[in-house]
Amino acid sequence: MICLIQNVEDYNNDLRVILMAFYMGVKIITPENIEKKPELGADVAATLVAEFAEGQTKIWMKDGGLDVKSEGASEDKQQDWSAGEVCGKPDIVIDQDYHDRKVFRNVLKRAMYRMLSERTGRVLPWGSLTGVRPVKIAMEAVERGCTDEEIQKLYQETYVASREKAEACVKIARREKAIIETIDERNEYCLYIGIPFCPTRCLYCSFTSYPIGVYKDKVDAYLDTMEKEMEYIAESYTEKKLASIYIGGGTPSSISAEQMDRLCSMIEKHFDLSQVREYTIEAGRPDSTTADKLQVMKAHGVDRISINPQTMNGETLKLIGRAHTPEQAEEAFMRAREAGFDNINMDLIVGLPGEDAEMVKRTLEKVKKLAPESLTVHTLAIKRAAHLKQEMDKYSFAGDVDEQLSLVGQAAEELGLAPYYLYRQKNMAGNLENVGYARHGLECLYNILIMEERTDIIGIGAGSSSKLIRREGDLDPVTGETVIGNRIDRVENCKSVDDYIARIDEMIDRKKQAFAK
Repeated sequence: MICLIQNVEDYNNDLRVILMAFYMGVKIITPENIEKKPELGADVAATLVAEFAEGQTKIWMKDGGLDVKSEGASEDKQQDWSAGEVCGKPDIVIDQDYHDRKVFRNVLKRAMYRMLSERTGRVLPWGSLTGVRPVKIAMEAVERGCTDEEIQKLYQETYVASREKAEACVKIARREKAIIETIDERNEYCLYIGIPFCPTRCLYCSFTSYPIGVYKDKVDAYLDTMEKEMEYIAESYTEKKLASIYIGGGTPSSISAEQMDRLCSMIEKHFDLSQVREYTIEAGRPDSTTADKLQVMKAHGVDRISINPQTMNGETLKLIGRAHTPEQAEEAFMRAREAGFDNINMDLIVGLPGEDAEMVKRTLEKVKKLAPESLTVHTLAIKRAAHLKQEMDKYSFAGDVDEQLSLVGQAAEELGLAPYYLYRQKNMAGNLENVGYARHGLECLYNILIMEERTDIIGIGAGSSSKLIRREGDLDPVTGETVIGNRIDRVENCKSVDDYIARIDEMIDRKKQAFAK
């Protein structure tokens, strides 16, 4: 554990994300945590003390714990002790006013990064950059007319990112921009439909998902409820064109072929699909991707599917709770080809417990023989709600995750696939990233728009989230005042399937308030 002591909490998240980048999976606590549970103090491996002052901020990083009860911040967050007397000379001194957050946060994160890099002997490819959407920085710079060299310099100097990551962001931003320019951002929208059922729960999963074996008798009631939500959304969005449909989960293919047919028919009944640019379903688990379900998808105009083996190593599949074999993944892919699908994505994960670069190579050799049109590689993230987080001590992790990720990039290039979107998560192995590769012209529009946040994305189903883009000059639906600057309003559905079914009127009311004009 690391104990974090601050006299001002304005930069609490910035400090935490940098600490988590270097100390993956380590719990960060505060003096208040220790006051409630004194036994936590015995497990503190290091303490970071940050004193923010008008002209000079000081930060100390010390091994072991301090006597935080007597020497830490008091309940009203005011300093009642001298960190200098307790800790000695500070590791970081920043002679700058901390109140200007826009400027100071990057100065703080750079200083923290350099201090922790020297302390741990680690160099992180993304430097001090910790956001979920690093390509947005490049996109904004591209739209300002900056050159590739200027944007790369921005990443390297402001965020201490590697040249390789800077170049990747620039390439992806320019590819995304060309696609986004074909979208009427104000008058088109995307639809996300969540099917929160899975054959089994994976070791690393933190998504809203329920075992289909237990919930199979509730699927029809769930579809009934979703249709009610669909009907309201379709009526509310008659003035906009539906650009993309994405059915995700969970594992959408865990429901029966008849239920899949009903779901697709509901969509056709309520929405105008005449101008939809892409229609994606995550076929997901190879063991649930049957020929009859694929035929249903094809008959309803689905033109992009994802078959996700995650790895082609059988022992790893058993370890992470996937109830299928590598051979079943290959069979599911061939069934999809036989059904007529010519735009298939495959998901892989690097950094899985017990896997090293050699095992990833074996996976990639099998994937290359199948030749999917797109390949999405996820770097393992240790999620708080996942079983893996609670059982970390049981597993071993290779230290070559960066090499594993590079191997996927090389394989994608051999397949003629280029990167088209990228995002990051907290507590990712190696502090790395997730990357989507695709053939030119077969990029997933939904993936780009969810990252760049340019159009409304409306979520239907348990655990789904809607993002409403408010642009400068629009009227706020609640206050009636003019929006200053762009912003995103989020509308969440409850995660529980049972709650979603019971509280659908409340979910619709939430959207009514947000959609109000």
